[in-house]
Amino acid sequence: MPTHPLHSVTVIFSPYHVGIRDHAVGVGPGCIREKGLLSKLRELGVAVHEAEIEPVDNFDGDIGRSFEVYRRTARLITAARDEGSFPIVVSGNCGASVGVLAGLTGSRDLKEKELGCVWFDAHDDFNVPDTVLSGYFDSMGIAIMAGQCWEALSKTIPGYKPLDLKNFAHCGLRDLNDMERSRVAEAGYPVIWGNTEGHVDFKAELEKELDKRSISPAMIHVDLDCLDSTVGQVNKFEPAPGGLSEDDLIGCLKMLPAKVDALSLTVASFNPVYDKDDKIAGIAIRGVVSFVRSLLDSGILVASKA
Repeated sequence: MPTHPLHSVTVIFSPYHVGIRDHAVGVGPGCIREKGLLSKLRELGVAVHEAEIEPVDNFDGDIGRSFEVYRRTARLITAARDEGSFPIVVSGNCGASVGVLAGLTGSRDLKEKELGCVWFDAHDDFNVPDTVLSGYFDSMGIAIMAGQCWEALSKTIPGYKPLDLKNFAHCGLRDLNDMERSRVAEAGYPVIWGNTEGHVDFKAELEKELDKRSISPAMIHVDLDCLDSTVGQVNKFEPAPGGLSEDDLIGCLKMLPAKVDALSLTVASFNPVYDKDDKIAGIAIRGVVSFVRSLLDSGILVASKA
């Protein structure tokens, strides 16, 4: 529990795919908002503020636009934390968490602290330019956070300080090639692997890892394609079997504020075009609401007096 509990939630919408607004996974944040995320949070008795990343069209290329999104995200995160508000980012690209990390390390109460991260994702997101085969920039988020690539541009993000991967845990990983698997193994951070041969108790396994090591205070990141293929298709990537059920994800999110001093929550990588059964946005909202309810129960966040 933090020394000074937070008194509101700030939801930051980042409707971008590599800096292009309302394109591909950039449509996801608007869908989640339209499905009632803000009203569901207010029903908990929480004061809710809203912000949105403004267009970055004046910046050139996927990389230039993306880093400007990170810079703007960082400033909003720092402002929220400094005002005593818990930041929730609803993003297209998962790389938004690069900006989240910088915004947290740039805030008044966290400047001197070593931060951790719990990351839910089917993919490793640990590529660097010399290993990525797809050419997909957003597959490098964790490596950028760890200071392993794009160092010069990373230093332009206000508050940026590399994350030590000894304070990192990955849950739901399963869809990666041999080179990616080798890099993850070499990095040595704990992974709760997905498994197609039998259901994994993701909550229990993650809890065990958090009991073994101190990954606190910690930012929380949820790539919605951590969900199992039986739940549905979250984005253009073929859904991978062996992942989390809705109950698994919500169980983990409920558990985390009791195990770590949670600093932020990011939800990303949802393209509603592929959600044929119209399920994923609802799961995302239920997950966020369950997490915020647990923040209240743990004392990290307090309800509004109004």
